[in-house]
Amino acid sequence: MLTTEDIKGVIEKRGSSKEHLMFILRDLENISGNNQLEIDVLEKVAEITKIPKSTIAGFVGFYTMFKTNPRAPFIIRVCKSGPCHVMGARTIFDAVERNLGIKPGEATPDGLFYLEQCECLGVCSVAPAMMINYDIHGNLTEKKIKQILESYKSQKAIFGEKCGPEVEGKACVIDDDRQTKRLLVMVGKVDPLSIDSYIKNGGYAAIRKAIREYSSDDVINIVKDSGLSGRGGAGFPAGLKWSFMPKGDMQKYVICNADEGEPGTFKDRVLMEENPHLIIEGMLLCGYATGATVGYIYVRGEFRRAIERLQRAIDQARESRMLGKHLSGSTFSFDIFIKEGGGAYVCGEESSLMNSMEGKRGFPRFRPPFPAGAGFMGMPSNVNNVETYASVPMIIEHGATWYKSLGTEKCSGTKLYCLSGKLNRTGLVELPMGTTLRELIDIYGKGIKDGKTFKFAQVGGSAGGVFGEDLLDLPLDIDQTIKAGVTLGSGVVLACDKDTCAVDFLLNIISFFAHESCGQCVPCRVGTSQLHFLAKKFAMRTAVEKDIDSMIEKAQLMKQASLCALGQSPILPITTTLKYFREEFLNHCNTRYSCPECDMTLERFYR
Repeated sequence: MLTTEDIKGVIEKRGSSKEHLMFILRDLENISGNNQLEIDVLEKVAEITKIPKSTIAGFVGFYTMFKTNPRAPFIIRVCKSGPCHVMGARTIFDAVERNLGIKPGEATPDGLFYLEQCECLGVCSVAPAMMINYDIHGNLTEKKIKQILESYKSQKAIFGEKCGPEVEGKACVIDDDRQTKRLLVMVGKVDPLSIDSYIKNGGYAAIRKAIREYSSDDVINIVKDSGLSGRGGAGFPAGLKWSFMPKGDMQKYVICNADEGEPGTFKDRVLMEENPHLIIEGMLLCGYATGATVGYIYVRGEFRRAIERLQRAIDQARESRMLGKHLSGSTFSFDIFIKEGGGAYVCGEESSLMNSMEGKRGFPRFRPPFPAGAGFMGMPSNVNNVETYASVPMIIEHGATWYKSLGTEKCSGTKLYCLSGKLNRTGLVELPMGTTLRELIDIYGKGIKDGKTFKFAQVGGSAGGVFGEDLLDLPLDIDQTIKAGVTLGSGVVLACDKDTCAVDFLLNIISFFAHESCGQCVPCRVGTSQLHFLAKKFAMRTAVEKDIDSMIEKAQLMKQASLCALGQSPILPITTTLKYFREEFLNHCNTRYSCPECDMTLERFYR
């Protein structure tokens, strides 16, 4: 039971302003002993901080990682999103339930374990996966689950650098010399816990060079000339985005979007865990170029190791005078702070992310104004993702021409591709922009698992499209995928074999969107619910043919009317899945049609 002194101590440490609410609640949850935020605790927080009770209640209710009901010292979160679903997450739930005798939303009689369903944990190359508190376990089997649970019965919760003993970032990188490594070249060579190791391997040379040789406009122009586009999914030119930041001495912010929640994506987690100083240096360069003096890294709350390593790197950079006042003897000053997420996919959208940073529910903002005009705290802000910032130091160090020597004419550089699903080898690879799906599957994925036949791949995550055999040789860059009516997105490649049911697969995607809709705008709130209802009808074999057209019509309306990308996204997976597998959906309109995959999903999640 938390005392008033406990609560006051946390608030004094974090600060009482609204923007610190996420940290305050997470600290209180962690020291509660049962991962619970009791109502009287929230009321005391409201009293001390002068934040309205209704605001705190709305905040806690929005973020899935927080709960006011009793839980337990060990929270088991089993992932049910795309890659884990394809690799058998349903059977993992069954195994956990058999071992502990509980269902999702329940605690064991001894009060030790509490079971939850969750969406992507960012370790898709080792699917199926689960997280116990912040300790991630992958490549799960029934035997392995039993061993893991037994080990937790005899020990306390694991925190600190011990978290996640099985799934470190470097373990998710494919070991293959045919890659073209630029971003990943130092993974395994640089000690992520040591700034000296980073500097010995050339780290912070780019920011020193920029301060010594270039003006802020020079840096922006070099980034423009390189052709670097945003690597978070939208693909907007990074240098052009930086140029939108206004001139002058007003407060400006550099924000790193590290809320990597797109199912199938784990590239940013690897970079944060294995080379955190590279991200800091990229943000420093953006700050120098735009005149910003403060940076924030907004990290998924589930990424505990990444958060700890980034904080350690920030502390070391301050001690080494790579962050702070008058860097390298110049007038340039810059510092970086971490913000944490609380479990909300929508916070991957930049305006939702900034609302979350300010201590609000992660609702998208109406635009304009755009972040460069009025971002975090209403001040000019630049938002890019981890992979984008990590690409900047090499561009400044080696030049725009060098960077453009790889990739395609309109999409330069390398790309991090995240391979998951029914492949003989899964993991992260770095290759030139424009690498084909066939090359990724056959060479780096070593073909479809168990010698089975390729059926389709989803590229770009849940918001991405389904690729059939006709797109195996399509260059996977930003430009050519759009021309083909699909998207590269964040670089997800989720491969599925002939045994994968297209109806069951689409139901999983639509279920994800229905769960993650923030509910702010009617088209998305109502639309995702209706799409989920229709997709479930096909899985239950109670749909009729006109339900296919109804799904498309509703998704098209959502694309036109939804406030943010979440509500605009379902149209692509729906139309591309139906492009290849309409007949499969028609078969599911027959009550006598047998589909074990759908039956397992319905029994597990919709019983």
